[in-house]
Amino acid sequence: MFGVFSRILKVACVAGLMTVASGVPVSALNVQPVVVDLMSKGRRSASIITLQNALTGTVPVELSVREVQLVDDQFQELEAESEDLMVFPATALVPEGQSHAFRVQWVGEPDLDRSKHYYVSVAQLPIDLPENENAVQILYNFKVLVSVGNPDGTAQIGIQSATIETDDSGRAFPVIVARNEGNTHGYVASSHMTIVQHDAAGTEIFRKSFTSDDVQRVMGLGLIPSGATRRLPLNVDLPRNEGTVSVTLSAAQGR
Repeated sequence: MFGVFSRILKVACVAGLMTVASGVPVSALNVQPVVVDLMSKGRRSASIITLQNALTGTVPVELSVREVQLVDDQFQELEAESEDLMVFPATALVPEGQSHAFRVQWVGEPDLDRSKHYYVSVAQLPIDLPENENAVQILYNFKVLVSVGNPDGTAQIGIQSATIETDDSGRAFPVIVARNEGNTHGYVASSHMTIVQHDAAGTEIFRKSFTSDDVQRVMGLGLIPSGATRRLPLNVDLPRNEGTVSVTLSAAQGR
């Protein structure tokens, strides 16, 4: 039992992006990678997630898997734990200064007709404290995004529309709606991107091209499940909040 003065502060770390209270050391625990691509059959149907413990003392952790679905452009977890994606071991004690490897294995349908997506939760468990000890336990909970596709499938991502939006400060930026017509998942950041803006009179006032690495920096990976449509804002400053904007994708060299 925890002492009556013991409190627990949970720190959520979703796909590597952490929102923490001031003063919380974000590097105390580290999970890599935070985005995993698996195939539904063959040698790439399994991968390794590694947890590194830079905290003082041994850390108990528990792993769980839940399928996620795209809802209002965000990935949301289903309540039931998945039986198609397994993790080994499901619990572990990670000593101070050491790392622990966890195997993620697809055991579901080998011939998927669409991509499947999951959060693997790597959750630090609370420990027993001495009775009436006045202490705060900070518990980290990492969520690793795992996508599973058929190795025979292909992604076909295109831009359906692009619009100009403004934030509360008046900053103008483009927002795209992208759709994946393929039968497996893909990433917008796998392509090169060109953004062009014209003013109300039709004069070009902005043009910029981005490599696939640049695209990842301005919008993230931009995961689009098979058969899905997703609205994605781009972290690119446009010169004006009027006129039109177009966004085009092209194959990245060597991909």
